[in-house]
Amino acid sequence: MSGFCVAAAVLRSFRRGLQTTKLSGRIHRRINVKHKQVTDPMLQDPEYFEKKARELPIDDNYIDALDKLYLEKLGSERELMLKGDDHLIGRDHSEWVPKIDKSAPRVEYADVDALVTAPDTVKRIFSIEFGTRKDLSNAWKKVLIDKVKKHSLDHYSLEMKIAWATSLIRNWSVLVDEINGKPRKPKWLLHRLKLLIDYRRRCLRELRESDSNAFEDILSKLQIAYHVPPLPEQRVEKRRTAWIEAQLMERVEKEKERRLQELHLTFLKDRERVEAEIDEKLKSLAEEEDSITKRLSELADIEGRPETDPLRVIPKYEPPLIDSMTERNLHIELFYHPHPRLQS
Repeated sequence: MSGFCVAAAVLRSFRRGLQTTKLSGRIHRRINVKHKQVTDPMLQDPEYFEKKARELPIDDNYIDALDKLYLEKLGSERELMLKGDDHLIGRDHSEWVPKIDKSAPRVEYADVDALVTAPDTVKRIFSIEFGTRKDLSNAWKKVLIDKVKKHSLDHYSLEMKIAWATSLIRNWSVLVDEINGKPRKPKWLLHRLKLLIDYRRRCLRELRESDSNAFEDILSKLQIAYHVPPLPEQRVEKRRTAWIEAQLMERVEKEKERRLQELHLTFLKDRERVEAEIDEKLKSLAEEEDSITKRLSELADIEGRPETDPLRVIPKYEPPLIDSMTERNLHIELFYHPHPRLQS
């Protein structure tokens, strides 16, 4: 009985590692993706892995290299999704948020006139340095919002919403990196960060559709990026095999276009030579025809033939239309027109 239980446990663990489908009947191993820490800022390009796939040499290990590249793409996907649009990868935490003077008063006390003439000890009590983290994040938020705010009463414009979301994204990104893995990963904060990034993308899309100049201006002021999502027919299914097939097909199409271009250039290069040879051949044939016509005319004069005699003219060749009807019909069915040599 104990041996049966052990065998059942082994079978259950084996089934967990396999994923089956009733539709296709195939069994394939489930890929366990381990998220990686991304430090190369070049990976922030959404086409980075596709460009790397185009540079791979085509040899016996090409498919294996694409497989490794896809696993690297999956491993860095979450990090790029959270930090790629703000260009945070490869930069120090102090560069993620705006630089502020911590000795300045907090945001809610910035307009209090009494603090201007107050003693230094009082100013320090109401400064950002002696406040909480919320006071520090409010100062970061105010700096970013003031860059794009249209006027003092602007609270609901798309520019203001984008700046507000950007300040929260960068503040939470710093917080995630500070508490990540100590003692455990802040999943609750990562979920809110993902929702906020999607909200900012939606606002950027609406601003891009309504005012392109303001869209470009806010991207340069806030130092953020917006990547236009691909069309439905251009999207690649999020599967390892589908991505590898897409890269392979793109490489094949590129190689085909390169070879066609080479053949086209070869054709253009040889066409001038062939045209010159054809012109020379036609010229020699025309001269030969003129000499034959002249000789026939001389022979007709010697024989005393009249001007209307058909032997004075070179006869015109007529193709045998009756005995080639089958070939003519085949050409009509295949090419929708008769062969040039069979035309009367």
